[in-house]
Amino acid sequence: MEGDRDDGEMSEGDKHDHGPSHSHEHRGGRHEHKTRFHDPEHAAEFDRRKSEIRADLAEKLAEMLELGSEESVLEVATGTGRAARPVAKRLHGGRIVGVDQAPAMLEVGHRHEEPIPAYSQCAGEADALPFKANAFDRAFVSFSLHHFGNPERVVREVLRVLRNGGKFVILDPVLKESTDALGAALDAKVNEVFRRTHGQDFRFHTASGIQRLLLKAGYRGARARVVTYTFDQEGMDGIPTGAHWLEIAAELEAEAPALAERLKATYFTWHKHGDALHVSGSFPYALVSGEKPQ
Repeated sequence: MEGDRDDGEMSEGDKHDHGPSHSHEHRGGRHEHKTRFHDPEHAAEFDRRKSEIRADLAEKLAEMLELGSEESVLEVATGTGRAARPVAKRLHGGRIVGVDQAPAMLEVGHRHEEPIPAYSQCAGEADALPFKANAFDRAFVSFSLHHFGNPERVVREVLRVLRNGGKFVILDPVLKESTDALGAALDAKVNEVFRRTHGQDFRFHTASGIQRLLLKAGYRGARARVVTYTFDQEGMDGIPTGAHWLEIAAELEAEAPALAERLKATYFTWHKHGDALHVSGSFPYALVSGEKPQ
């Protein structure tokens, strides 16, 4: 895995979304069926996973929150609290509250051998947060937006519990901006495959789509930083959701050659040699921030 390439910032409205829009590993919004994140064994296995990409992005997220030291911070869909740890290191007198609707994830987080400082957890839905209005200085959500069935309601709820001038940061894998019908068809296929595992609420957004989501909810100054990580390696180890992307590649190669070529041009190529598979390409991740008006 080669470092990362920072693709810079987009100001409000710089880009346009062209169709459906890429995962995480737990959900925080309301939904009708329980996911595997309610399974204690899966929650524990999820917490053990290591990824240089996730760790690097968590540090970038913590920086983007622009913490002083004593802020009250909310993490939506906190899971086992992995993204809260680098944020907690920047607080000296403040606190982080993590909310999640999967008790199994919260329980694994509660049992960490090295407790996260100034961090507490509570059960709750991302689209109906169990907090009073104006309760937090900062809020963030990491690798979860694509799981929310009603992301509009989630971002409005976060706006409600933020204090005036408070900042909200969203970190999520994103699709690259589509510019034609073939790109839109590839976006639809990506989401179709991911929904088989993660349910019908799953949807990858684009960075500009997340910006518009915040602006429509009433945030100001919505800005997006897109970070692209390149790879050239054997297999998809260390690449978040890599196994699903290989599933997409195999299906398109067999069923839709034109989409398979677009996948190669946009995201990654794959070449089998013996029992091994070499992959080379890049995936983008967006850090999008907005503020509650004073």
